Amino acid sequence: MNAVVGIAMDTLASPVIGSSPVVLHISVESDNAKPTIQRKAAMLDESNPWQTLKQETKFDCRYFRVRQDTVRHVNGKARPYNSIRVKYCGVAVVPLDAEGRVILVGQYRLVLDRYTWELPGGSAPLPTTPLQVATTELREETGARAQSWLKVVEGSAAPGSSDEVTPGYVAWDIEEGDAQPDAEELLTLRRAPFNDAVDMALNGEIGNMVGIAILLGLQARLTRGDLPTSLMTLLNRA
Repeated sequence: MNAVVGIAMDTLASPVIGSSPVVLHISVESDNAKPTIQRKAAMLDESNPWQTLKQETKFDCRYFRVRQDTVRHVNGKARPYNSIRVKYCGVAVVPLDAEGRVILVGQYRLVLDRYTWELPGGSAPLPTTPLQVATTELREETGARAQSWLKVVEGSAAPGSSDEVTPGYVAWDIEEGDAQPDAEELLTLRRAPFNDAVDMALNGEIGNMVGIAILLGLQARLTRGDLPTSLMTLLNRA
């Protein structure tokens, strides 16, 4: 005898959508068969739960401003909420030389109080486009000019405190030249095979999050074969 049993449970919390209800459908096709369980999430509410009552600028400089909002959440009382609102567009780039090696930039970071290895990158005033910024920063920091560009990732490193969204690119078909860094940029250039650069991202030697995301994103897309042929050939060469 075949039987199909449906059981609905609306008290289980989903790890994907927090406290939204989940319905479990359990099907048994025969007396001896193992049950098949399907999880179906309830409709996700993506509406804004915040009400902004007041906005005030607490600090303002060339690069960003600090804004203090008075807000009220649907589940709470009115309270202050501080955030950084950027005025510059930031980017990072994985530049690949003719051997498929990643060109890295080393410098001492004042805020972190240590020497770091990073991908080339920087920022420019909005509304400069990210690709314009990437092209300029690559040329200034490494002397390289790239014929081929691909955006690999884009995201926010601190969505709870800053509205900055940073894209990350890979650049190849490079013509090399002399770097022209700013006077306060004491840079060291280093070249690493792509797999070594990925290892540096995983072990913390490369510390900026967008740089880590680009390298790991490239590795994932390379594994899937989801890149231009010329780029895959170059990445597999190093």
